[in-house]
Amino acid sequence: MEDAAAAALMQAAKAGGKIALEQAKRNCPVDTGALKQSLHLTEGKATNTKATVQVDYDKSLKYGTHVELGSRNRPANPFMRNAVDENQNQINEAITAELSRAVGRKI
Repeated sequence: MEDAAAAALMQAAKAGGKIALEQAKRNCPVDTGALKQSLHLTEGKATNTKATVQVDYDKSLKYGTHVELGSRNRPANPFMRNAVDENQNQINEAITAELSRAVGRKI
């Protein structure tokens, strides 16, 4: 039962994470396109009570943090944070729908 719960929670977390990932790609400023292309979703830990995913970019692109948070000479462009903040309701709905599907309930 614990493995099934962990798997269902991970699927739900990924459903929400995919919404954030797609919005981050839409929000990402493009110069060369490398930062946008490096955006990805990574599975974290899953237990019978919690699952985590992370939307991130390739850390070898050292300028990603400066784009997101800004720097002395560049204003912040929080394309990743805004992807979550602006879509919180959709993310929650996707998670709820996936969990409902996993337990066989209609929402």
